[in-house]
Amino acid sequence: MGFRLPILLLFLLVNGFAYLALRRSVLHWVRDEARRRRAMLALHLGVLLLNLPLIAFFIRWLNLALLRIPTGVLEVVFYPSTAWLATIIAFFMLAAPLALLWGLVQGLKMLWRRRRSSAAAKRSAGGVELSRRGFLAGSAGLLVPAIYGVAAYGTYGSIGDLDISDERAILMRNLPRSLDGLRIIQISDLHVGPYIRDKELRGLVSELNALRPDLVVITGDILDWSLSSLPDAVSGLRGIQSSLGTFAVLGNHDIYADQYSYTQEHRGGVEIVKGLQSIGIRTLRNEVIEVGEGPDQLALLGLDWLSPNPSSPNFYRYQQAETRRLLRRMSEQIAAERPKILLAHHPDTFGDAVPYGIDLTLSGHTHGGGQVLFGYWNGVPLGIGLMRFKYLSGLYQEQGRSLYVNRGIGYLGVPIRINCPPEISSFRLSRTLNR
Repeated sequence: MGFRLPILLLFLLVNGFAYLALRRSVLHWVRDEARRRRAMLALHLGVLLLNLPLIAFFIRWLNLALLRIPTGVLEVVFYPSTAWLATIIAFFMLAAPLALLWGLVQGLKMLWRRRRSSAAAKRSAGGVELSRRGFLAGSAGLLVPAIYGVAAYGTYGSIGDLDISDERAILMRNLPRSLDGLRIIQISDLHVGPYIRDKELRGLVSELNALRPDLVVITGDILDWSLSSLPDAVSGLRGIQSSLGTFAVLGNHDIYADQYSYTQEHRGGVEIVKGLQSIGIRTLRNEVIEVGEGPDQLALLGLDWLSPNPSSPNFYRYQQAETRRLLRRMSEQIAAERPKILLAHHPDTFGDAVPYGIDLTLSGHTHGGGQVLFGYWNGVPLGIGLMRFKYLSGLYQEQGRSLYVNRGIGYLGVPIRINCPPEISSFRLSRTLNR
């Protein structure tokens, strides 16, 4: 079950919270007994039907069965459910803290009244408070249909909502003059599977090629759950055009999807690497290559997903000790004055890459903050991924070094993106930012 167990528990929690609020609203506002019974029946049926398609995420064989259904049909079937999922997450994030705060305030008020009021005053005040409490509790559930309307409008249902981010100039120390202005295009987290297939990838590649990249990088999670999706990935990515090549690293889902292939050096991911190699995409597995010609080169480092055993409880955790060891080993192979770019699926790698003079780290993995963003605060994206990741989405700079976290193309589990469209990111390397 891996990481899906905590997601299942969260899924049940937010569903239960929203259901109780809706139930309380029905009981408060519908007084007629017959109408109340009909309203409760409609509530139960609606919650069941909205959640039914989402169950596929938690049952692997059912998720794989979706590969037999056209993506257009899946979008129609899942759209109401994805809007519901966005609704209950948003409602929980908004209402749960308020409910806790309100309960704390009421508890303090009760303690204060017990000390300062007479028994008669307590009963009088208590009657008013109970009435107010019933109104507030009964009205809270009315937020759910309101949020649902917003969520249905803001849910990105397909790769057609692709966002090509503004090109960012990245300062590179010691960048050779011949590489000044080199354009890099990054894609990440394709999750080729039920919702992203060869047709969707061909459209993505067409958009990518129109940007005329010098270098294309794919920062992990090419497949979703199954190696059976590799032919779609190979077929869809075949047409990528880049003057200096296309390079990839593997993410956790790649190892999960292809965990039984082996070489002397690697466990898992071997078949994916072979498939990508057949269309000219080179996968960097804890190795360094030089990009450019003669002395005018930059170093491209690629870090593998470092936990090779999906059954291990540590599979999804960031492997800091091993990351540092490999970064040190790779850095020792590079001349000190050489500009460096690191491809690593997990964005936490950035903190460990800075001491090795790596100018730019390109990552993914976060899906922009969990595919649901509530907005931005001082430029920082606010999403459910904040509970797990330090770097969620976009450009970060520390100690003169840069990290970019791509929002990804595909979906984790269900096809939902709120305020977080799929992304192609674009960079232009520069000897100076005053171009």
